[in-house]
Amino acid sequence: MPVEVKGVIELRKALREYAPDLAKKLNLEMATALKPVVAEARGFMPSVSPLSGWAPRENSKGKFPTFDGKIAKAGIKYKVSPSKKNRRGFRSLAQIKNASAAGAIYETAGRKNPGGKFSPKLGGSLEGKDKMRGRAIYRAWEQDQGIANTAVMRAIESAGKAFAAKGLIFRKAKR
Repeated sequence: MPVEVKGVIELRKALREYAPDLAKKLNLEMATALKPVVAEARGFMPSVSPLSGWAPRENSKGKFPTFDGKIAKAGIKYKVSPSKKNRRGFRSLAQIKNASAAGAIYETAGRKNPGGKFSPKLGGSLEGKDKMRGRAIYRAWEQDQGIANTAVMRAIESAGKAFAAKGLIFRKAKR
């Protein structure tokens, strides 16, 4: 019985239900494409606190996160499952983010005012454009030059073709 699928999110759901082997292969290919960017981003994260007052200290009861290089590096992770819809209805098919609060702050601090009080002290230049600017993840993504993005899209295309070859139908959603 043929199943008609329209759009990547529906394709991934159908793969899990009707062709779990293809779903696993797709996730593996996407992860393989994202791992080098994650490794590069972890390399850009400093080991010690870039600001003098941001290091962990004893008896600190403040709520603002202190910077620990190991936690910030370990917080950089990839995810190959689709995200929830944002306010505009868009989803990401795969994502790389920093789960540690201090790492996320280091990534984007000074984005609005690059020449501000703390931005030069944090070190690591902000690379990218507009809201896609950062010191570690965005820098690694910029240096990747779209290789990971192309590999993820290619993996999705090949999964769609393999899905169609099994007698199931896949049609791209209109943009």
